[in-house]
Amino acid sequence: MPALRYARPAAIWLLAVLFLPACAPVTRPVVKIGLVAPFEGRYRDVGYEVIYAVRLAVREANAAGGAAGYSIELTALDDGGDPAAAVEQARKLATDPQIAGVIGDWLDATTLSAAPIYAAEGIPYLATAATALPPVAFRLWLTAAAIREAAASGDLCPLPCDALDNLQWLAQTRAGGSATTVFGPPLWGEPQFAALAGRLANGVRFVAPAPYPADSADVGFADRYRAISNGVEPRSNAVLAYDAARLLFAAIADSVRSGRTPSRSGVSDALAQTSFQGLSGPIHFDAEHNWAEATGWVYEWRAGKVMSP
Repeated sequence: MPALRYARPAAIWLLAVLFLPACAPVTRPVVKIGLVAPFEGRYRDVGYEVIYAVRLAVREANAAGGAAGYSIELTALDDGGDPAAAVEQARKLATDPQIAGVIGDWLDATTLSAAPIYAAEGIPYLATAATALPPVAFRLWLTAAAIREAAASGDLCPLPCDALDNLQWLAQTRAGGSATTVFGPPLWGEPQFAALAGRLANGVRFVAPAPYPADSADVGFADRYRAISNGVEPRSNAVLAYDAARLLFAAIADSVRSGRTPSRSGVSDALAQTSFQGLSGPIHFDAEHNWAEATGWVYEWRAGKVMSP
């Protein structure tokens, strides 16, 4: 009997050891994406708006199993809206072999500076600006021509017109008393624009690259965003950043299915062939890697709020 009394705990211990591997959590391999944006300085509103959207996309993707079995991690870096800092941050991301793609830099000047670094390193780059780009970059934004076409019914600020520290053109145009509608670039949709322009902002329209959440394909996005954003409100850039992240995840998954592991070249190939349905609508890239369906969304400032015209 004593022998049986001691055998039972031993048997339980043995069973526990045998079943431990099956119960232990499985660690998935990791793939990273980069986000570069201004988190400090005049354009910090842009950075904080987009980072919560990308974080939401990462959280949702990982909860659903990641990208073809890979857990996704986000590396977010601040360029402060400064072209030199954008180059430095691009070089930092280039040294990490797990970075499979980058979203950035949200201003024309910083995007133009960073794009050649990503091109030289073969890193897929979803460029969020209208500026001229290396052919290997993918423009997830409006071209200058598309902005001009969307603003054809009014007077458009001379592009790139993406510096909020100089609104002289707007002041001069409004001082002239013209009845023509004034249009600005996507940056004029930022709260900083309304604060700096004051009464001059009333009635000004801007061309956004993506819809506001209420006009997007998923009206529930705004609530999910607010649940993690610490009071930051989602606008057009949040919708686009969410789409950009999910687009990268889909390309990473395609790369894994094609080559068993994610690669920068595989992600680039997948982006070139993508046919993606996002909150902004359909996304695919033409032969010049421009977003083929990007025609812009026009909004208007009225009494300090953004409205549909």
